[in-house]
Amino acid sequence: MGGRIELMTILAVYGADYPWDVRVEKLLSGFLTHGYEIHLVCRNLARRPSRERVDGFICHRILGPRLGQLLHRALTLPAPANPLWRRVLARAIDATCPDLLLVRDLPLAPLVVAAGRRAGLPVVVDMAENHPAMWRNVIASDPLPLRSWLLKNPPLARRMERRVACTADAIFVVVEEMRMHLIAKGAPPERVHVVSNTPPRRVLERAASDPGRGEGALDLVYVGYITRSRGLQQVLKAMALVQDNSVTIRFHIVGTGGYVTALKAQTRELGLESRVVFHGWVQPDKVPALMERCNAGIIPHLKTEHTNTTVPNKLFDYMAVGIPVIVSDADPLHRIVGEEKCGLSFRSGRPDDLAGLLRRLADPEVRRRFGVHGRTAVRERLHWERDFDVALRVVKRLAGRSATGGR
Repeated sequence: MGGRIELMTILAVYGADYPWDVRVEKLLSGFLTHGYEIHLVCRNLARRPSRERVDGFICHRILGPRLGQLLHRALTLPAPANPLWRRVLARAIDATCPDLLLVRDLPLAPLVVAAGRRAGLPVVVDMAENHPAMWRNVIASDPLPLRSWLLKNPPLARRMERRVACTADAIFVVVEEMRMHLIAKGAPPERVHVVSNTPPRRVLERAASDPGRGEGALDLVYVGYITRSRGLQQVLKAMALVQDNSVTIRFHIVGTGGYVTALKAQTRELGLESRVVFHGWVQPDKVPALMERCNAGIIPHLKTEHTNTTVPNKLFDYMAVGIPVIVSDADPLHRIVGEEKCGLSFRSGRPDDLAGLLRRLADPEVRRRFGVHGRTAVRERLHWERDFDVALRVVKRLAGRSATGGR
């Protein structure tokens, strides 16, 4: 990775509260260690101080703590037409004199790109999600879809995406499939860069020494938010199909979300109460140890346009701790697991297909082989140091051009 540079300033914009978001923290802390001064404009639903130094950079939080919660939430909604975000961003630009603007995700990207044009500053959009596709999934699973449609309008998001794809100075995406999606929307190929959701290599130091460990039961783990589109209902159905005495399967579900109640009801209906553990929310620094107590990780996401253009952190986290991975056939998951030979993929919507893979992973030697391949891939290629180096080169080039008056 590159050496230290002259002190330059990045003004980042994030439409949620900070702390905490793992990707925001990794990006901004990385730039901080390479000599940049970092400021972050963010939301403030938790009513933290309006200005505070966190993780070495300064948070500028929207509005003070005196408004009622509903009014506060409405006024600070991250949307491109929100005049409050526009005013706060303009003031932050005047106060910090940045060399570059960096915005996380699509909802605020048009506003930040426009602010960058007015101020003569380059803008990098970290588009970690395919928002139009993600919002369609949200609407489909909402019992009151009109409510979601008003706040998460897919056609509007698609127009925003196309505009940002054509006007941002650089875009970070998490997977090659999303890069190709944006190029198809009009983004110049040289402006779209894959900066994936990989972990730092230091996580390998604390990982257990026996990948895919253990004889006996197959202990599956899922870590993450829980909605219908995450596909955990498929895992329960597959477990019910594997009822013979040759395979004992336990399923550890780590996380919260609106679909937990339905999953618990399904667990009771299938008679799986003794084999499914709902851990609820777990402190992030405790999750790796919990994963290491299991011997396979699973990502059963339903195959949709959204899951075909993103990749979750947990794929690489499972690989780093040395456990094999079972994934659905969402394009990036299927591709990466196949390329790295670190696990197996099943056809989304086919619990019988998944049941066959669970039987295969009952073999400790199969688990061990996949676990070794996954950890090797993280050590050699799929790690944050490599991905951040891509981000650093882009930002260094754009910020340097801004500092010398070029565009």
